[in-house]
Order: sequence, then C-alpha cells, then structure tokens
Amino acid sequence: MKKRGLPSQGELVIGRVTKLNPNSAFIELIEYEHSYEGMVHISEIASGWVRDIRNHLRAGQLAVARVMRVEDRGMSLSIKRVSQNDANEKMKEFNLEKKADKMLEMVAVKAKLSTGETQKKLGFVLQENFGTLYEGFKRALQNPESLRKRGIEDNWIELLREVAEKNIEQKEFEFRARLLVKTYKPDGVNIIKRVLKEAENSDLEVKYISAPEYLVKYKTKVAKKGEKEFLEKLESLKAKDADIQFEVIKV
Repeated sequence: MKKRGLPSQGELVIGRVTKLNPNSAFIELIEYEHSYEGMVHISEIASGWVRDIRNHLRAGQLAVARVMRVEDRGMSLSIKRVSQNDANEKMKEFNLEKKADKMLEMVAVKAKLSTGETQKKLGFVLQENFGTLYEGFKRALQNPESLRKRGIEDNWIELLREVAEKNIEQKEFEFRARLLVKTYKPDGVNIIKRVLKEAENSDLEVKYISAPEYLVKYKTKVAKKGEKEFLEKLESLKAKDADIQFEVIKV
C-alpha cells in the first residue's frame, strides 16, 4: 500500500537507484502512490571525497535517503546524512509495512471487499493517523480506543484485531503478587487446597513459598487490561471461610 501526498523535508525515504551520472544519482521513491524521483548530488553520497559514485551505489539497489528539499522542479536527497542505525530502522519499518499490506488483504477478505476498497475505507486512515499501517494494526491489538477516537468503527477494529492477533508477535507481561491464605477451620487443609485450585483455574500460576505464603503469577499480552484482570482474579479468591490477603509485587 503506497503513501499519499509528498514526502516532507527531513523525512527518511526508501528508493531504488535508477540512474548513475558522474556527479549525481537518481532514486525512485517506492513508498508513494506517485513515482517521485529524487536526485542525490555526489557531495551527498558519502562522507569524505567520493571519487566514483559507482563505488558506493549501483543501479537497481535499494537505498535509504533523507529528503533535503522538495521543489516543483524535483526533489533533493542525501544518503550521507542517514546514520546506519536510522537506515536499519527505516528498512525494518519498510519490511513491517509489507507485512501489514498482507494483513490488510486478510481484513479485506473478512470484510468481503476488494483490497482497493479496504485501502480507501481503512488503510489510508490508519496510515495517516498512526504514521504506518503496521502501527495501526498494533493499536487495534493494544489500544483499540485510540482507533475509535479517530472515528474508526468497531466492526473494522474487531477485524483488525483478529488479523493482528494471529500475525503480530506480542510481548508478554507478567504480574506477581504475594498471596497469604490462612484458616482456622477444622477442614483448613481442604479449604486452602480449594482456594489454590480456584487460582489455578483462573489461569494464575501458584508457587508455594512457606506457610501461609504463596507466590502468584499471571501472564498476559495486554499490559493495562491484564493488570486489571489480575487484580480481579485475586479479589475473586477471597472467601468467608478463609482469611486471604494479597500484595502486588512491583517489577
């Protein structure tokens, strides 16, 4: 999916080298709807004196450049003003956008629309509000409210979330708490076993420390929602026939 409009001054862009001259190189930008071409003067190819441009670039290769000027007559680019780290990050972003393109096609299939229609109704909205299409998918997974604030309807958000959930590897968050379980009832051992069993049935991992203390863990891929769920699960363990207290351990 291509970007609309023109790149802005200072922006990092990816292009394919189309032509090499003795004192300049021409690069066709591949991220935009229109086939914009920019020129890199020999002085902007690399730091230091460049004897031959062909020692640094070859026709057909992909290059990361910084937009220096955008004018009616054309676009001036610089390669030497892009650090290796910035170039690596830009290429990573570019590859993630290609992955997001495939994901948008999946959304189109689920919505029973063509890819072009889905791009117009949804793709450009995500791209222009969140910078990249991939970031839009991540927001649908981690912070759907941010999409609603941009006017994206719930049915679209749900489709985005479904596809993102299957295609984006998510960081796992772990919450911990000290759990104290005491009871003075005659069948206290069974009561404690029941409480711990309920904890495990609620997807809590329980580890014995020393009576009456246990370490409880909860893993989730959604931090804010997961923290709320963790506290709710701990609260639900409280029972009349046992004294249950917990203290969340800040990591």
